[in-house]
Amino acid sequence: MTWQWIARLTHLTASAQRRLWRLMVLAWSVGLLAAWAVLSAFTRVAEKAYEDAGQTYVMVAPLAAEVMDLRGRRMTLGNAPPVQAAEQVAQAVGIGPDRLRVLPLPSLQGPERLSMTARGLTLRELVDILRDLRLQAGLTTESAHIFLRSDKDKRVDLDLVLTH
Repeated sequence: MTWQWIARLTHLTASAQRRLWRLMVLAWSVGLLAAWAVLSAFTRVAEKAYEDAGQTYVMVAPLAAEVMDLRGRRMTLGNAPPVQAAEQVAQAVGIGPDRLRVLPLPSLQGPERLSMTARGLTLRELVDILRDLRLQAGLTTESAHIFLRSDKDKRVDLDLVLTH
């Protein structure tokens, strides 16, 4: 009955109409499968972006916490004399007096200057001392020299001229 009614509408024979109907069902099925595949792909892209955003948060959160910690420690030694502040920063980083020498430099006018020499620093100690001298003690680097040690322990010697 349905075939005859559609055949009358299109003026096709019943067999041609059945072929047309099968073709339309096949096209509709392929269209639905294609739509499902596209939606699945978009869903996966959205899930991947969500996972990446979560991963970014996992990577950025510790950095943000460290920045907040650094802001809290900012200029904690700013009122101390520069030599004492530099020594305290070095001790806090883990550089003992056997590897550290801090001497005031004569300056007729202008900011106070001091010379700091640290021996046998690891990369972490080097980064920490340079960061904390600026943040905690308020000392700026006027000049810096980093020397690799002759032994193969990946340690460096650091010579700084600092101003307050």
